[in-house]
Amino acid sequence: MHTLNPPSGQSSPRAIFCSNSKPRSREEREPAQDRQRIFKLKRNASVGALGQVGGEGHQKLRNRLISYGVTESIVDELLEQPNIISYSRGSFIFLEGAPSDLLFWVSSGIVDIICPGVDGEQVLARVLGPGEFFGFVEGKDHKGRSVQAFQARARTNVQVGLLIREHVCKLLTRQEPALLLRILQEVVAAWSSLTLRHTQLIGKNYGSRFEMVLAELAAKFGVKEARGTLLVPEFGHSDFAEMIGCSRPMVSRLIAEMISAGSLAQNGKHYIIIDDSALNNGKRTSA
Repeated sequence: MHTLNPPSGQSSPRAIFCSNSKPRSREEREPAQDRQRIFKLKRNASVGALGQVGGEGHQKLRNRLISYGVTESIVDELLEQPNIISYSRGSFIFLEGAPSDLLFWVSSGIVDIICPGVDGEQVLARVLGPGEFFGFVEGKDHKGRSVQAFQARARTNVQVGLLIREHVCKLLTRQEPALLLRILQEVVAAWSSLTLRHTQLIGKNYGSRFEMVLAELAAKFGVKEARGTLLVPEFGHSDFAEMIGCSRPMVSRLIAEMISAGSLAQNGKHYIIIDDSALNNGKRTSA
């Protein structure tokens, strides 16, 4: 199980969002606070690189927003000169309970979205690739303030784009009602799809959950090769256990069964789905 401590030599991700500025008027305060948050992110990021050029995720995100009905002019204003921050593999981008005034998107690399448990366990809720948003799921702290409900960790070396949530809200307030309705419909559809996915997952046995997760990873991160679909990222048994909510020994058993059945192969630290059509509905294993 992954430790929740930040990498050696790196300040706690909770400190990223702290502000020591003296109280000022809202008009004076917001720009300075925005600059300070980004500066602290740069300082605390393990690589510490702040750039203005997006990776492959920039174009993917742009295309996705336009497909949702957002006009190109709005997308360009939203993503114009993006602040890109680099994190090394294993670094936390934010922890549960961090202020939620920033939105994030993956410019390059892979990010894990993690739901920590009260007893130290954790669920690997999502694995995100270039062009995907995160940091928008909120909870409330003991003072009733909006905070991050999950936490985000760099699975690989990643570059992450930043958006100030209030800037996004101000941009949306200037738009026509018809466009706002279209955006709302897309948001509802996205949340509905996510809710359906998690409901289907918890209704399956461990074997079917594992097959469902493999199918999702293959669709997002797989590369076709002679034997089937190669999962490009490296996933360990503990990763799969956190994805489907079971023990690591159970995952080891499921993998052994699938390899024996000829539906899964292993090449070093990578897995190859031999017959991914059998994984679509989670019908092969019975654990």
